[in-house]
Amino acid sequence: MRRIAHAVGLVVVTAVLTGMSTLIHPVPAEAHIVGTGGSPTDYRTTVTAMRPAVSTVTVTVGLGGQWVRVTNQGAAAIVVRGYQGEPFLRLSGNQVQVNELSATAAKTVQTQRAVAADPAAAPRWAQLQDGDSATWTDARITAPSGSGPASMSWTLPLVVDGQQVAVAGTTDRVPPPSPWPWLAALALIGIAVAAIGWTQHWRRPMAAAVTAGILAFVAHVLGTGFAPQQNGPVFGWVGVGLVAGFSLLIGAVAVRSTLRRSQSAPDRLVTVGAMVLILAATDITVLWNSQLPFAGLAALDRGLTVLAYAIALGLIVAGVRLVRVTRLQSAAVAAQSGE
Repeated sequence: MRRIAHAVGLVVVTAVLTGMSTLIHPVPAEAHIVGTGGSPTDYRTTVTAMRPAVSTVTVTVGLGGQWVRVTNQGAAAIVVRGYQGEPFLRLSGNQVQVNELSATAAKTVQTQRAVAADPAAAPRWAQLQDGDSATWTDARITAPSGSGPASMSWTLPLVVDGQQVAVAGTTDRVPPPSPWPWLAALALIGIAVAAIGWTQHWRRPMAAAVTAGILAFVAHVLGTGFAPQQNGPVFGWVGVGLVAGFSLLIGAVAVRSTLRRSQSAPDRLVTVGAMVLILAATDITVLWNSQLPFAGLAALDRGLTVLAYAIALGLIVAGVRLVRVTRLQSAAVAAQSGE
């Protein structure tokens, strides 16, 4: 009974950890996957024009308009106007400043100060950060939630060196793919990997499955790192590097233990499966969204995600079974030795 309880305990711990991860990274459209590129969505946001064109200003929008970045590439000063037309942000002299009296600053959590009732009030500038770029979430370009319009146009007003500039763009809904073929593939692969745990010579096939699952997950993670990052490429790649490195480490340990016929190999199979699910968190949402924070073909990202999830689930099922079998065998050997 103790052995069965141990196996069940591994499943319970895995479920609890995965559930906690889901609470931290909720499954709806707000769920961020590895990196800081944004969440999978069904909306495509594009900058279509800058009137008049200004070579010293770059505007980048995140997936589905989840964030916007304005970069000063040589202008003396760039002022971003807020929702009420008031000065909101200023980029000048390698500094980003926020107007503490801007209602938009308060709504976008750029300042905690009191908001001026008059949007025409003289701005009170305070340094927000050093650098030539400002990134924030702007309601004017954010994709509509629920049953919003299929497409919409938006404008982001700027003042560049005293000149009025309008950045125009569109947000269009792109129909999502059917998730059922992908989910069917996930189920079949997961069952196939789990079935290895019921074979006599399971170690080499299981080591190959671990290797395939880890490499698929790492490729998915790296793809998110090459997508535009909300907090910049350096910060994004720090997270990507940590997740990818840790995944390769736990995968290598599990493969080594399995091939060396270690008694701890089944436990490590369960651990690898659980950790991949925790690290992947809500990445499964790529199966039912059309726009993905991935620098490559969407079908490739979905395939990598299916492979990683399916193998992780299969490892948990097979590992729990092998934990029980291995411990029963050890107990039998110990009993025979004691006779």
